[in-house]
Amino acid sequence: MFPMRCIRRRSIDFVLKGVILTTICLFLFHMTSSYPKGGISQRALDSMQKEPQTPVLVQKRENFEESIDVAVEQESKKENPFVNQQASTENAKPITQEVKIERPSRDNEFYKNVVIHFDLKGAPPKVDYFLDLLRLIAKGGATGILLEWEDMFPWTGKLEQFKNTDAYSESDVDMILSEATKLKLDVIPLVQTFGHLEWILKYEEMRKYRENDAYPQVLCLGNEEGVEFVREMIRQVAKKHAKYGIPFFHIGADEAFEFGVCQESLDWIKKNGKNGRKQLLALAHLKAIAEFAKQQTGDSTQILAWHDMLKDFDSRLIKNLELGQIIQPVVWDYSENIITLNDYIFSALAENFPTMWASSAYKGANYPSASTSEVRHYETNNRNWIRTKQNQERKFKNGFQGIIVTGWQRYDHLAGLCETLPIGTASMMLQMQIALNAPALDLEGTRQKAATLLECQGFNVDGVKVVSNQCKYRGFQTYLIYQSEVPNLFARIDSELSKNHHLMGWANRYNRKYNISQNWYHREMLPFVQQLVGQYDRVESDLRASMKDLYFENTIDEFIYENLGEMSEKLHGYLEEIQRLDKLRAWPKRHFPIKK
Repeated sequence: MFPMRCIRRRSIDFVLKGVILTTICLFLFHMTSSYPKGGISQRALDSMQKEPQTPVLVQKRENFEESIDVAVEQESKKENPFVNQQASTENAKPITQEVKIERPSRDNEFYKNVVIHFDLKGAPPKVDYFLDLLRLIAKGGATGILLEWEDMFPWTGKLEQFKNTDAYSESDVDMILSEATKLKLDVIPLVQTFGHLEWILKYEEMRKYRENDAYPQVLCLGNEEGVEFVREMIRQVAKKHAKYGIPFFHIGADEAFEFGVCQESLDWIKKNGKNGRKQLLALAHLKAIAEFAKQQTGDSTQILAWHDMLKDFDSRLIKNLELGQIIQPVVWDYSENIITLNDYIFSALAENFPTMWASSAYKGANYPSASTSEVRHYETNNRNWIRTKQNQERKFKNGFQGIIVTGWQRYDHLAGLCETLPIGTASMMLQMQIALNAPALDLEGTRQKAATLLECQGFNVDGVKVVSNQCKYRGFQTYLIYQSEVPNLFARIDSELSKNHHLMGWANRYNRKYNISQNWYHREMLPFVQQLVGQYDRVESDLRASMKDLYFENTIDEFIYENLGEMSEKLHGYLEEIQRLDKLRAWPKRHFPIKK
């Protein structure tokens, strides 16, 4: 009896211990599986929420609500008036895609998609030059292009009056899209639908559709007539792109600095957004526009939008509107060390968006007036995006969709030109190779590959020096003249002017202002300045000739005026003033009042 009783007791003891151990294991498994994706603890997320975000390089006037009412979830689930408006005004069937581009799969590559951005709101290329650029990036391995048409699109109907005087024709657009299709490049049209609508809101007849009359950037979101202009843009672009395929459609939506202040928007907020307020207004607009774009392009089209507005909106509003099911955010950062983004921004986006795109730059993102290319700046930006993707991708259920390498022509429609396409082509090819070669960080390898594609002898990235003195890609002559000859000429002219004693002694600012000079020395000054003018005119003439086959005359004139005009005015001003002073035969009595 004793042995049996002992065995029975030990068996019960083992069973109890097994039950307890199993319970502990299940509890631990439940606790660990409840942590956010990417191995970040809730405590870490909470602390990140409390931490101040890294300041951005360019100060913006943010106008978002600082707090959201606790009842926001119930409020945001109300019917979306924007969606209803869209449904009632659009009866046309969705435009189906007819083309499916086939090319070698990059599903297992670091970046599934490597897309090159062409911003056409400044220095738009002539069609044949554009086609050569498409062939170059296709040869280099790009998977697609992002086309930001703005006022260069051949708008018709009520939009026709707002198109650029140099706008592409219908046949021009067909040539561009047809060539891209032949090259197996995905074509992603970009239509701004929220902010950056300066190109159309700048006009007197469009003032009534602005959020704030003083600033033409943002559409009055509550104004149905104004929103209809945006829908018409989407209709026309989608219709034109349809037969070439629209795998993705970008609705812009960045840098809307001020919204929710026009009367119609205030009325909308009062009626529909008591708790979500203007954030709900903006998000409802984005959802309605995204759904409208999808209706126009087809169910298979993915809708993209820049991230910088989305990152500051309340996560609960985004969740309740189910924005993550229709929009893929494109997260841009053009700084060298990706300093405008932090862990919390990625974590917050990942809460609602299963996937995202990275966005770096190859030109036009150094500073607004930069006209020469600092290749190393963009190289550093693109290399650090590789590390950023490695650190952040795990937070997103479906990872990164790819990278869009941007090339801005202006910071906005009302800004001056920044690096143009010939100036940025070398950087474009290098940044593309960095993305295609990722995650490898082979500096010499990517530079050599870019040099080979561009038929350059070497590839230098030292400051603003040219990448090479000998390359064979189209546009290189413009690049060489502007980035090498022009700065050398200007430095030499400034040096010569500052060292000429006759000019500084008898034709300085004081002499010219108060008509007092010594005619004898004009004989020395005049040929000296004429010689400098001749040197300048020769370089300007060469530059114009090199740009003739690349750009429309209006673009060439703007580029020359903006970047060379000051020196031209300076030299020709000296000539005119010396000739005027030389005609004087009487001079004023000293001392005369100095005019301030």
